Amino acid sequence: MNRPHRDPDPAARRGGGGHRIARTGAAVALVVAAVCYASWLLAPVLNPGLRPVQSYLSELAARDQPYHLVFQLGDVTTGLCATAAGLLLARVVREVPRPAWWGLLVFAVATAVDGGYTSMDCAPSIDDRCARLEELGELSWRHQAHTVTSSVAVAGALLSLVAVLAVLRGPVRRRAGLVVAVVLAVGTVGTLVATLHPEWGLGLWQRVQLTGLSGWLLLTAAVARRGPGPERPR
Repeated sequence: MNRPHRDPDPAARRGGGGHRIARTGAAVALVVAAVCYASWLLAPVLNPGLRPVQSYLSELAARDQPYHLVFQLGDVTTGLCATAAGLLLARVVREVPRPAWWGLLVFAVATAVDGGYTSMDCAPSIDDRCARLEELGELSWRHQAHTVTSSVAVAGALLSLVAVLAVLRGPVRRRAGLVVAVVLAVGTVGTLVATLHPEWGLGLWQRVQLTGLSGWLLLTAAVARRGPGPERPR
């Protein structure tokens, strides 16, 4: 008597052509997002007037700064690529907790809005008039909303990173995840503290933070392509 045919287990279907293409596409999108999110590395060439130690990196995209469209485009591209990756991964990846993709999508949308709509009016670290208007709350609501969208983006990234770290397997992946987590945590805490005391190197701490965020995107790209770690022998 023939046994009824059973559909293969979903875990066994993950290697199917469609899922492989989706995972590869998501990984490529995340690598592009990581590169675009590091557009601040162009600052010494495109806008050397900002002070690396004291200036917010967001000031590069301020609407009165030279080449601000380059940095705004970097954020928008990051957001769009990360959104596409998050939607794909939420559908085809089951071995990673869903909060990893929810956090990625929160980061993606907030970053796209950050670059495309809530960029700063001016650069308070080098413009005394801008600093006075900011202190008085007389700049546009988009300038003031920038802090909110940036904070939401970082919160989404932290949620995603924690979820990814929870399932990483293998010493190489775990060491890489630990390095990314330490860099991002140190940069975030340093940025928060330096926000209250800008003379403590706000710009440097934020650069550490954004390095950690690009590292998280690259780590997530690796997980998207290959899973949380080496395949276990059957």
